[in-house]
Amino acid sequence: MTITEKIKGELTMGLKLVAYKPVTVQIPPMAVVDDAMQQLGWSAVSEITRDGDTLSRYYYDTAQKNYVLAKFNIATGACDINAAEESDVLELLSFPELKVLAGLIDKKSVAFIRIFAEKELAAASGDERAALEERRQKMVDEAEVALRKR
Repeated sequence: MTITEKIKGELTMGLKLVAYKPVTVQIPPMAVVDDAMQQLGWSAVSEITRDGDTLSRYYYDTAQKNYVLAKFNIATGACDINAAEESDVLELLSFPELKVLAGLIDKKSVAFIRIFAEKELAAASGDERAALEERRQKMVDEAEVALRKR
């Protein structure tokens, strides 16, 4: 049994119960975690961040519509995977990371729409910002007209 198969087996069992109990597996580099997660249908939605000896990355599963945070300890080789709240993940992602996530999720999420719009506006240049503001104002105006008709 290869290390990838062993990790995949441990992750398969652990991810089914991640909402109730964190998953811990002993493995080599973060690349193996990425490979195993991808094979199990989880997509990386953030860049790898480093805090001391810990590498972290958020993943999203389109089938279950769940987020997890994988933390890999370089010193010990342990990888902890915990369920993550959508709003927490969305707040932490950069605009380019949100654009990647946009291709994976149901964009009817109110939290996603709000945070994406805020970060899109913050990342926009002068002309793009004006166009976004104009589009936003048009939507507000249309909503006000619809409310008055009621």
